[in-house]
Amino acid sequence: MTITKEKILYYLDSNESATGRIVDLLLTLVNMFACGLIVLQSLHAPEERWPLWLKTAEAAVVIIFSGEYLLRLATAKNKLKYIFSFYGFVDLVSILPSIITIEGFNFLRALKVLRILRFTRMLKTTDFFFGRISRFQLQAVKTLFTVFTILFVFSGFIYFAESASARPEIMIHNFPEAAYFVVTTLSTVGFGDYVAITALGKFFTAVMILSGAILIPWQAGKLVRMLILDEGSKQVVTCPSCGLTGHDLDASHCKACGHVIFQKYEGDL
Repeated sequence: MTITKEKILYYLDSNESATGRIVDLLLTLVNMFACGLIVLQSLHAPEERWPLWLKTAEAAVVIIFSGEYLLRLATAKNKLKYIFSFYGFVDLVSILPSIITIEGFNFLRALKVLRILRFTRMLKTTDFFFGRISRFQLQAVKTLFTVFTILFVFSGFIYFAESASARPEIMIHNFPEAAYFVVTTLSTVGFGDYVAITALGKFFTAVMILSGAILIPWQAGKLVRMLILDEGSKQVVTCPSCGLTGHDLDASHCKACGHVIFQKYEGDL
């Protein structure tokens, strides 16, 4: 069987087929593992002290991400458009920080935390590798993802900024300590047992607070608005063909597959 560029792109971007769902699931698991590696690496810093299994795991992740990037680039209809697109940037930045070892560019290591943005591909539609979810559920996932992304990204940035300093009063030495600082800061508890000392750490803290104050209410507002306006205008009927739940009040056919659905009219018993 000949595997064409169209098939490769279909399997990478669509989960309608069994193969596509498997690819989607495997890439999701690899990305979860890659994000977890960042936390583990901070506990064994500096990089020269990484055990062999940690170096091997990082190399395996980079090889998989590089293979995916090359496949997407090779199958893209407009290669330049992909390279300069948001997803192209995220795919590339998931690889380069682990490859670039030029002296003076160690700060690029912090960009590895942007690997979490690879999950945004999953949030484009209501179709997941395990099935279909409603628009409201998708928005709920987006809201939670926004919170977790802010936590993860700024924990990484603040950790790299603080741990790179040789000042003796530095309090944040690994990723979990940075995450604790981010949570207490964003929740306005601010115990003060961990604080950012460096100028760059303070800068990332300020950006984090502003990002949280803007992005989290924005996503939560969309969720509440959908709950009030959208869900209230839907008929709670499940399509017997595709299983989609939630249709317009005057709908007689499923908007996803076209199958006839049950519709209750005024006056029906």
